[in-house]
Amino acid sequence: AKKGRGEDPGFEPISWDEALDMIAARLNKARADGLLDASGFPRVAASFGGGGTPTSYMGSFPAFLSAWGPVDMSFGSGQGVKCYHSEHLYGELWHRAFTVSPDTPLAELILSFGTNTEASGGVCGVKRHADARARGVKRIQIEPHLSVTGACSARWVPIKPKTDAAFLFAMIHTLLHEHGRERLDICFLKHRTSSPYLVAPNGFYLRDEKTGKPLLWDLKTKKAVVYDQKNIDPALEGEFAVSGIETGADDEKWTHRNITVRTAFSHLVDHVSRFTPEWAAKICDVAPDVIREIAGEFLDHAHIGETIDIDGMELPYRPVAISLGKTVNNGWGGYECCWGRTMLTCLVGALEVPGGTLGTTVRLNRPADNRWSSVRPGPDGFMDYPMNPTSKEDWVSNSPSRHAHQTLVPLAANSPWSQALGPTHLAWMMQQKGFENLPEPTRPDVWFVYRTNPAISFWDTRAIADAMANFPFTVCFAYTHDETNHMADILLPECTDLEGLQLI
Repeated sequence: AKKGRGEDPGFEPISWDEALDMIAARLNKARADGLLDASGFPRVAASFGGGGTPTSYMGSFPAFLSAWGPVDMSFGSGQGVKCYHSEHLYGELWHRAFTVSPDTPLAELILSFGTNTEASGGVCGVKRHADARARGVKRIQIEPHLSVTGACSARWVPIKPKTDAAFLFAMIHTLLHEHGRERLDICFLKHRTSSPYLVAPNGFYLRDEKTGKPLLWDLKTKKAVVYDQKNIDPALEGEFAVSGIETGADDEKWTHRNITVRTAFSHLVDHVSRFTPEWAAKICDVAPDVIREIAGEFLDHAHIGETIDIDGMELPYRPVAISLGKTVNNGWGGYECCWGRTMLTCLVGALEVPGGTLGTTVRLNRPADNRWSSVRPGPDGFMDYPMNPTSKEDWVSNSPSRHAHQTLVPLAANSPWSQALGPTHLAWMMQQKGFENLPEPTRPDVWFVYRTNPAISFWDTRAIADAMANFPFTVCFAYTHDETNHMADILLPECTDLEGLQLI
């Protein structure tokens, strides 16, 4: 039968043996032709839904795909449109947080930019927020429409769609330009961020000539020292006359003698000086006094300097958190929102501490079963991160995936999850027209689809439906008829979660 959104699929019932024989025949031919096609792409592709959770329910299917060899997962299931795409990438880079969540049981103030927890947080998430409200937590819901989460919040602030970054930037401006430094967590900024690092004229860190380590100004000795020297008091702000080297892209180097440099924090203060609440109000349609009021509440509830006992350990207590909804932290403006959220939490020391903004899991850094195990020291005082190489010698010019994640996206890394964090739209777009300097586009010989419906979960649904209708052989696991498996060649019935023993 002809495949397509408006076509009759002509499904006919067959036995499991017949279905599996047909699939095996296609797979055997693909293996006989070579695991990679003429363009270097895997002949077998797969798309999984449910934010990766199906790996807990898929039985031996993941093991089969692993044993098979190269599998192209770059078509995705709606990544970049319906997932927390920017948060995944930048959260893992900055604080090992593939997903980010408020510490709801201990928070006092939660700023929720479009996070619809009451609808999508599941039973546990809804109960945690209900318990938090019962003990007096204040949640401010900032979103264009009044969602059920907004209705359950202490306050709803309407905002123009996709302008959340302006609101966040104005909050940063307010903290840095309209409140005293004593309201910030100075200790956290000095010792847990790169705020004191000295910035050279070309925008890179000024480094020690012998060790290559970034320099900062020590207030105790009144001189520049490397960032990891013991018993120092880093200057958070100011200008200083210092000598050192600067390393740029492709190891380009400059030597500087007795130049005037400033700290990274000083550059931040200047950078946000123009992002006033009045500036933001023209963009996001939220009154300047409302932005200032919420920024003030954020400071009031931060409990700078206080601690809390957790299982016998004394830890900083910063009960303010910021959450971002899906449409806030993906698409255009996603990076700015993630940066703004993370910067605000750093200014009050509320990142990865009780009551604050926490990461919940890792996927790009290995091992993925434990956030702490994935933390390794990296250069310049930051955590190591498995970037895809960008040097002329090591750059992956021919990516093994159709969306070229290793070629185009250093942050996507190269873990089993990396293909899901690449530019999945490119894999679909190249089905219509190839890209200059990328391999000739090809269709997968076999495409497996498990519990996902990319025909409606991506942006250009008509173009994607047309592309998948031309795939030569599609196998869908499903428990209901949908727009994607409507175009399947083999439709394998699947249990719902409550019908399957693998949930146990």
